Amino acid sequence: MNTVDRKKIITAVILLFILIIYYLIYIKTGIGIPCIFRLVTGLKCPGCGITHMIIDMINFDFKSAFIDNQFLFVTWPLVVAELIYYFISKRTSKTAEKVNTILVTIYGILLLLFGIFRNLFSW
Repeated sequence: MNTVDRKKIITAVILLFILIIYYLIYIKTGIGIPCIFRLVTGLKCPGCGITHMIIDMINFDFKSAFIDNQFLFVTWPLVVAELIYYFISKRTSKTAEKVNTILVTIYGILLLLFGIFRNLFSW
């Protein structure tokens, strides 16, 4: 194992540790990372509800997870697949295919539209 791989593994372990600590603090105190967009505007950003969604999914409460953030609940497998593709393409020094770039752009636009509609129609 080379030095770069070792650093990536250490970074991933540290990140996982931080996420576990954040989860435990949130579960015990209810104190989480606030959404700056919501604090400033009073509106929900496209990502509002992610923490609750993940915690509900960990607890197998999929109905509540869906209510927390409908768009991300439905599309999280696509996000995971994209992250895997990204890291594999980085490892093999391949550039992203044009189709992949188009799909990520469409996903971003849909996410923004979700953010707009969830505030207009109180999703």
